[in-house]
Amino acid sequence: ETFADVGCAQGCLPVQVALAHKQIRGTGFDLPPVGPIFDAYARSFGLGGRLSFAGGDFFRDPFPAADVIVMGHVLHDWNLEEKNLLLQKAYAAIPKRGAVIVYDTMIDDARTQNVPGLLMSLNMLVETPGGFDYTPSDCRGWMKSTGFRRTTVVPLTPAESMVIAYK
Repeated sequence: ETFADVGCAQGCLPVQVALAHKQIRGTGFDLPPVGPIFDAYARSFGLGGRLSFAGGDFFRDPFPAADVIVMGHVLHDWNLEEKNLLLQKAYAAIPKRGAVIVYDTMIDDARTQNVPGLLMSLNMLVETPGGFDYTPSDCRGWMKSTGFRRTTVVPLTPAESMVIAYK
């Protein structure tokens, strides 16, 4: 029934989910200055009544409670300790049988084939203090350590994958 997009920016993902699934309500969660941009974008699609914005810092504030938490192109910005903290906060925000969806440019498990993933990881190492890209297996391991009971990997494009974890 509900989802929250953590690190939502303008709100492209919440808008597309709400357009495709008329019964779902969503929340965008990002730094407070993003709020007016998100709200205007959601209203431009006639979704102001079903999409809302929650301002906060995802390292200091709890995530909005929802059935599903989505983090797209978020985890790769941070070091391992921060990645694990974000997954713990996502776990805390969902009910039993809720889900967390993480999507990113992921490196293949052998770390030899997905050139865009390897280049993105290099980019993260250059542009962030501790960020790095990771494999689906890495992500599944972090999720299992957080307490998720089941995970599945879904390739999205040759470079992008998502990992879905269930509480």
